[in-house]
Amino acid sequence: MSKVTVVGGGIIGTMHAYLALGAGHEVVQIERDPIAQSASVRNFGLVWVSGRAAGAELELALRARELWGEIGIGVGTIGFRANGSLTIARNNEELGILEEAVSMPDSKSRGFELLTAEETLKLEPALAGNYLGALHCFKDAAVEPQLLLAGLREFLLENSKYQWLPNFEVVDISTTESGHHLHDISGQKVSADLTVICAGANHLGFLTEHLQSAPLRRVYLQMGATTPLPFKIAHSIADGDSLRYYPAFKNLSLANLPPQNDIARRHHMQLLAVQRFDGSMTIGDTHEYDEPFGHELAEEPYEHLRGVMGAIFGGQGPAIAKRWDGIYSQTTGPEIYYRREIASGLTVVTGGGGRGNTLAPAIAEETLSKWK
Repeated sequence: MSKVTVVGGGIIGTMHAYLALGAGHEVVQIERDPIAQSASVRNFGLVWVSGRAAGAELELALRARELWGEIGIGVGTIGFRANGSLTIARNNEELGILEEAVSMPDSKSRGFELLTAEETLKLEPALAGNYLGALHCFKDAAVEPQLLLAGLREFLLENSKYQWLPNFEVVDISTTESGHHLHDISGQKVSADLTVICAGANHLGFLTEHLQSAPLRRVYLQMGATTPLPFKIAHSIADGDSLRYYPAFKNLSLANLPPQNDIARRHHMQLLAVQRFDGSMTIGDTHEYDEPFGHELAEEPYEHLRGVMGAIFGGQGPAIAKRWDGIYSQTTGPEIYYRREIASGLTVVTGGGGRGNTLAPAIAEETLSKWK
């Protein structure tokens, strides 16, 4: 077996470490910060099969969902749950698209079924607002972002073949006949037979020469968390604007949808919401694509999200207790994510976009298959 170095402590990097260790390799995982603190801990924790594009992307998501189920059982401390999702239709046009969705050729593999408003309310009694029905997806799942990486790390550290090396910011990589050699600013060196770089939205530094012309962009998001709610919501929730956003629905009658709310349109928004173990709900999100990104959090998206939640749940939307932003890397080409071998056995993997958490186990599995 080989010595493997994984650069990046986020979910894609950690899944590479998890699967490489499981395959018997010796693994050193490097992270520039004391703990990973970028997109992997600033997201919903969704494993979102329902919105993936038909074909290869959906197949990769379904494989990832299978792996997530195995990892959730095997690790047990990451908050994995096969909770499913509900995409809520608040007008006839959205309901019409949901009706089309359950007739798609791959609807069954996605786990789709159409529910009436009454059936939705019976399934989730807290959804007592004004809507017409919901698309139920059995295959969607969730993890707890604040538990995920710590739980996986604790599990990995039980194996003597795994080493966690934080506060190591790679500034240079050299390759010789003996392998790859990663250097940090203090002069430390880590060497390996195989190296995978999962640097997320960090496209600069030692990666500049490799990524400056790559089909990648960075995407800025705003998200938040509500105060703890006095009821439980088992499913993840999406609104009708998600139909505009996710590629699974791109060939349906989106042109029939009424004009999008102006705030949602300007901020490229959808409502996604998933309840955390503490009773709060992670909600979002916005999308900004043109750099340089602003440094101030805009308040109007949160007010819009509260309004949508109020319409779905009934009454006023819950108060927002926390607000934050994040940046992820997204491929702009036809590939599902970005993978390039920049030297023999030295691979860069990034660009998963909003699919990164969902696809991470399957992306890592593809890396290991190429090493074989």
